[in-house]
Amino acid sequence: MNNSVKLGLFTALGIAAIIGSIIALGDISISRQIKVYVLFDNVTGITQKARVRIAGVNVGFLNGAQLQGKRARLTLAINRDIKIYKNAKASIASTGMIGAKYIEIYPGDDSFPLVKNGDTIESSAAASLNDILDNLAKSLDADRISNIFEGLADSVNNVKNITQAIASQTQEIKMIIDNFYAVSSDMASITKDNKEDIRVAIANMKDISDKLDEIILNVYNGQGFAGALLADEQVGEDLKQTIASAKETMQGIQDIIGSAGKLQMQWEYMGYYNTESQKYKNDLGIRIMPNNTKFYYVGVSNMGDTKSAKTDEEKDEMNKIDALLGFRFNKFEVYAGLMRTSGGIGIGYSFFEPIYADRRTLQAHLRAYNFGREDKGARIDADLRIGILKWLYAGVMVEDAMYRAGFTPYIKVEIKDKDLASLFGIAGVAAAASK
Repeated sequence: MNNSVKLGLFTALGIAAIIGSIIALGDISISRQIKVYVLFDNVTGITQKARVRIAGVNVGFLNGAQLQGKRARLTLAINRDIKIYKNAKASIASTGMIGAKYIEIYPGDDSFPLVKNGDTIESSAAASLNDILDNLAKSLDADRISNIFEGLADSVNNVKNITQAIASQTQEIKMIIDNFYAVSSDMASITKDNKEDIRVAIANMKDISDKLDEIILNVYNGQGFAGALLADEQVGEDLKQTIASAKETMQGIQDIIGSAGKLQMQWEYMGYYNTESQKYKNDLGIRIMPNNTKFYYVGVSNMGDTKSAKTDEEKDEMNKIDALLGFRFNKFEVYAGLMRTSGGIGIGYSFFEPIYADRRTLQAHLRAYNFGREDKGARIDADLRIGILKWLYAGVMVEDAMYRAGFTPYIKVEIKDKDLASLFGIAGVAAAASK
C-alpha cells in the first residue's frame, strides 16, 4: 500500500471520528424525524437542544426557537415512529426545583388524525415554581408576612407556657388521685373489719321480722288483747281512719325522699394558671341538679388569703362569689346570675355527648359579666376543655378576651356526691315531721 492510499485512509478515518464526536457531543440524531411547531407565551429557561419527552421518555429535541408576533415559536424534532395526534398538547416542565427544563408532550388520543411534518400543536401553560413564588410574593406584602411570623412565634410561646404550667401542677394532680385511693382503701377496710357485725345485724333483722309476722297473724285471728280490740266494730272503724291518715303521711314522706333521691350534687374544683400574671388560682363550688334540664351553682372564685395580694386590684379579684341558675337543652346550656360577684350570663356546648352526661369528651364555654366596667365594658371569658376521665378535665381559657391575649391552662375535678343527696332527703323528712 503506497503512501497516497495510506494518507487517504487516515484522512477518511479522521473525518469519521470528527463527525461521530460532533453527533455525540452536539446531541445530533441521525434517525428520521419530523418537525412539529408549538407556540408559547414564555420560554424563559429553555435551552437549545432541550429534550422533548412523552411520559418521561426522550422522543426528540428542541431544534430552534423564533419570535412570532408576541409569542415564541419552538421547532421540535420528534422521532418519526412516535405517534402524536392532532389534539396533542405541549408544556414546559422541569426535572426539579432547579433542574433543567424540557418539553413534555401529551400525545392525544387515536380518535384524532396523526400529526404530520410541519404541523403545529397546542401548548398548555404549566405553572412553574417561579410563577408560584411570584404570585405568593404579590399576594403577601411585608406587613402580612411580618404578622404571620409574629403570630406563629406567639403561638409557639403560648404552647410552651401551657405545657410548662400543666407540668408544674403534676404534683397537685397526683395528690388528688392519692386522696381518692386512700378513701376507697378506707371504705374497703371498714367493710372488711366489720363483716361479722354486719352478718349478725342481718340475722337479728330476720329474727325480728319472723316474730312480727307471728304477732300480726295472732291479731288477724282475734287472739290476745290486740285481737279483741280489733274485733270491736267501733275500734275497727277508728283504726281504719288512723291507718288511712298514716298512709297519707307516709306517702308525703315517700314523695320527699323520692325527690331527694333524684337530686344530684356535684363538687367542682378548678385550678388554673394565668400565663400573663403568672398566678395560680383556685375555684371551688357545688352544683345542684334536680334533673337533666336545670341546675344551681354556688361557689367561690379565686380563693386565697387577701394578705398575699401585692396590689389593690389583685386583692379585689380574690374570693368572689358565684351563684348561678342554668337550663340545659341536650348539648346546649345557658346560665345566668352572679359571676365573680357581678351579674353575668354564660353559654356552654358539648360537641359529642349531651351537656349533662357524666363525661363530656369536648366542650366549650363563653361567659360575659361585669358589664359596668369603666372604659372597657363587659368582661368576656372563653374556654375549651376535654374530658380525660369521668371526673377529670383539662382545658385552656382566655380571660378577658377583648383586652388580654394570654392563655390560662387549667384542670377541673367534678365529683358527684350521692351521699349528700341522701342527707338532703333525711333533712326533708325531719322538716316534714316537725310541722
